[in-house]
Amino acid sequence: MPRKPLTEDEKSVVREKAAAAARRIMDEHGAEKVTIRGIAKEVGMSAMSLYTYFENKADIIAYLQSQAVNELSADLAAAQDKSNTPEKTIAALGAAYVAFADEKADEFRLAFRAEEGRIPDTALESLEVALQPLRDAVSSLVKEPRSPEEVERIVTGIWSGWHGYALLRQAGCVNGQTPVFDVKTAAFFGMPGKGRTKTGAAAH
Repeated sequence: MPRKPLTEDEKSVVREKAAAAARRIMDEHGAEKVTIRGIAKEVGMSAMSLYTYFENKADIIAYLQSQAVNELSADLAAAQDKSNTPEKTIAALGAAYVAFADEKADEFRLAFRAEEGRIPDTALESLEVALQPLRDAVSSLVKEPRSPEEVERIVTGIWSGWHGYALLRQAGCVNGQTPVFDVKTAAFFGMPGKGRTKTGAAAH
């Protein structure tokens, strides 16, 4: 009697089990030790069967990476929900971003893992979602009409500040030093002309 095909929910359970096994191997031995055969052995299935759920090793790692980015996204969304002004939102998002890097260091490194010099497209798409609260706050805050490209420049500048500070903390370069994540400092990035001078002066 032919075996009944798995439902989508059942397939999702298998994928999660395989992803969890891959994560254990990665944490204990490094990404280079993650193999389809090794994962299949961990979850008690054949390597050929596992190919039904993942195309290859890179597909599994990209799946794990998207999970890590989704965790970051959830933390940023929670920070946004607790803030009632764009200024407070930007400050809260910055604090949440650095807290994620501090408290979930493995997930943070995995979220930004570059394969052959580039983060997988699935992870990049998840990052776009994660940073949407920042885009919304910046768009609400700017006084003059700005193109989407200008808003994105400001977002990139603020994000770079968060990310750079998180890496400096992990490297032990800024122990005991707390950055200013308020809008006067953060919005300085990408602000041209008269507005930039006023904002920069106010930040000091």
